[in-house]
Order: sequence, then C-alpha cells, then structure tokens
Amino acid sequence: MPGIRIKPWNRVDGPVYSLATSADGKGNLNICSYVTPISMKPKRFIIGVYKDTKTLANLEANPIGLLNFMAKDQADHIRLLGKKSGHSIDKIAKLGDKIEHVGDGLFLLKGAIATLRLRFLERMDCGDHWAWLAHVDSYENLREAPPLTLDELKKLKLILA
Repeated sequence: MPGIRIKPWNRVDGPVYSLATSADGKGNLNICSYVTPISMKPKRFIIGVYKDTKTLANLEANPIGLLNFMAKDQADHIRLLGKKSGHSIDKIAKLGDKIEHVGDGLFLLKGAIATLRLRFLERMDCGDHWAWLAHVDSYENLREAPPLTLDELKKLKLILA
C-alpha cells in the first residue's frame, strides 16, 4: 500500500527478552527480540544473537543461557542491556540488586514474567546475527504482568520503527 512507510517486519508487535549468559566467571545480560519458538516436542527456540557481542563470546565458550521474558515495567533496562556493550561495561555490577544469581553464572532479571533455561545446540550465520537453535531444559512462570513489546519500545522512543 502506498501510504504505509513502515517496513513489513516492523508492522507486527513482538515480545522483548533479556538473555543471560556466562563464561569464565563473568555474567552478562543483553536484549533479544529475534526469538521464535520453533518446535513443540522437544521445546526449542531460534534466538538471534548479534555478532561481535559479549553474549556471542559467552555462548561460544559456554552454550547455556537464561532467557528472561521482560515485563512492560522493565523498559528502563533497555538503555543498559540493549544499547551498551558487555565488552566495555560490567552489566552485572550495574544491575546490582535488580538481578539474582540462579546458578551456572546465570542471572534472573528480577521482575521478569517468566524464564527459560536454555542449552544452545547449533547456529547458522544469518548476516549480522547468528541464529542459534536452543533447547529448553526448564522454564518457570514468575508473575502476571503485561509483557514488554517492541511497540512499547517504539512509544518510549527507545527504538526506531
């Protein structure tokens, strides 16, 4: 349609997650929006991980993670987790009491609506991201709250459409 200027892939709203990873005793959290369930049995997801990031380095060394489903009231974490590099800033230290260590060097983002403990199996080069196949080892629902979505980040001017 001639009047629609938004890119097709930005027209449909989607959830926002934070992926916790760890390697060499150092944890990190980032923002993920390229997350798609891909299989029911076994439960698996495809997760896009930006190249040249601390998250990618962690997964290459230790292919496990904790996917935090973010709530709408957690949008204030986007600037730190999505716009700063774990290579240059210690996000774990910056988050302080807003996270909880849950073992294996992984951190729960307090206030998340759910978590998935993941085992990353293989990856495919997709341009500026790697698409990782991740097996869900366990999950937990934590609270009832509206999810954080891409539309909410657009409204808050934290991302561009």
